Amino acid sequence: MKAEKQLSPVTELDGKKRPLIAIAASFLFVVCISLVAVQGWSIYSARETQLAQSAASTANMARALADHADSTIELVDTILAGVVESVEHDGITHYGERLHLHLIDHVSRTPSLQGMYIYDAKGNWALHSLRDPVPVFNNADREYFIYHKTHKDKLAHVGAPVRSRSTDTWVLPVSRRLENKDGSFAGVALATIQLSFFRTFYDSFDIGNYGTITLSTDTGALVMRRPFQQEQMGRSIATEPLFKQWRERGTLGSAAVPVDMDAAERMYTYRNLRRYPLFVAVGLSTDETLANWWANAYLSTAWVVILLLILCWMGLRLFRQVTLRDELEEQLRNAQLALVTKNRSLKLLARNDGLTGIANRRLFDARLDAEFNRATRDGTSLALVLLDVDFFKKYNDHYGHPAGDACLQFIGQCIRTGRRRAGNLAARVGGEEFAILLPNTDLYGAIVVAEAVRRSIVTAGREHAANPAGIVTISCGVHALVPSRDMDSKQLVEAADKALYLAKSTGRNRVCPDAPAASSRRERASVLGD
Repeated sequence: MKAEKQLSPVTELDGKKRPLIAIAASFLFVVCISLVAVQGWSIYSARETQLAQSAASTANMARALADHADSTIELVDTILAGVVESVEHDGITHYGERLHLHLIDHVSRTPSLQGMYIYDAKGNWALHSLRDPVPVFNNADREYFIYHKTHKDKLAHVGAPVRSRSTDTWVLPVSRRLENKDGSFAGVALATIQLSFFRTFYDSFDIGNYGTITLSTDTGALVMRRPFQQEQMGRSIATEPLFKQWRERGTLGSAAVPVDMDAAERMYTYRNLRRYPLFVAVGLSTDETLANWWANAYLSTAWVVILLLILCWMGLRLFRQVTLRDELEEQLRNAQLALVTKNRSLKLLARNDGLTGIANRRLFDARLDAEFNRATRDGTSLALVLLDVDFFKKYNDHYGHPAGDACLQFIGQCIRTGRRRAGNLAARVGGEEFAILLPNTDLYGAIVVAEAVRRSIVTAGREHAANPAGIVTISCGVHALVPSRDMDSKQLVEAADKALYLAKSTGRNRVCPDAPAASSRRERASVLGD
């Protein structure tokens, strides 16, 4: 019975383990998803931070470059304005050589200046800042000369870059209109800025291997670009996406667009000069800007993947162990069930006679002692019937042992059905010897039970040629007593055995009590009759 009780807890655990496995699997899934989400958000945030830092850096550089270009042109324009005022007030011929030296002095003291020139109304050179004599050129075909001839405003005009006819270098022209006292066109005052001056300044900035700096007029004429390429000087960038976006969005902004010159994508910041029609754009390569971000993203993602693999491996190991435990518990349960079944079979074999199916001698002895002690405590009567098959040895010799076994099975069935009460015990105590233990039964009740069994066997009429009666019969010895503490259960068995001996010795096929109160032959017959 202990094995049967141990099965219940194992079975009850099943209902508790399954939700736990589901909870563990859900927790592991949530942890993995959370790690992936946190990693994704971290990578995205790092990228946005890197781009924001790059945008701030380009904005600061664009402001510095715009201020530099604006101050450079403003300085040149200031010098040029003074020259224009002097020329218009006193005339070119009044100054003569003195003005020439004055122009040379201005150029020598201003690093950004390449030269200064005065043209008359026909575009001929009137004065210049060159020290050595040069051929006389006519610049009436230049864009800035045509502009001042057709426009009466006296503001500074910044033209598209041109190659100087005197020095054959690229310069940025800054010019002003000269007028006669009556307001008519008198010529042009020109100051040229060396484009190499901007190039030297731009080279001092760290913009990476693929960054770019662009200085352009508002018409799209390229003034300077880093990286520098000679053949690009003066070309138009009006069709490039950056220039178009600057035109659409205004004086200040940023963009991530490719440039036609190399199709590389960059993060640009552009802004106008304060006083002059130029704009500056600084672009940092998107790939270079995000290079460190990519490296960190790959590294952190690799660690997260490794961590996820470890978690999944540990989870699978855990689930495998739980599965193995379930299998072991199932095997244990099956083993316990088999053990219970085996124990029941063993108990049945240990308590019952294998041939007749009724109790065996071991169970009979145990029940006899137990019932004897109980009767002693309670002061009740305990009766015992001992039965023996008449001439059973001859039956075996005549019919064979298989027939003898069948006969014993028949006797056992008759005894089982004739024991009357559930508390009575029918047992096979020897080869052809049987016993019926009758608790709470006196002698007369025991005789009734024994006689009923004997009559059922006789009534069956089972053939027994070696028996004088011609059929199978039994002899029964009966005894009953109220045991006391000084008595032993063997006394009950010995008395019933004496009664059995008496039944055999007096002709067999009968029930004989061994009762002191019925010691005479007549009294015993009277008891049997009753």
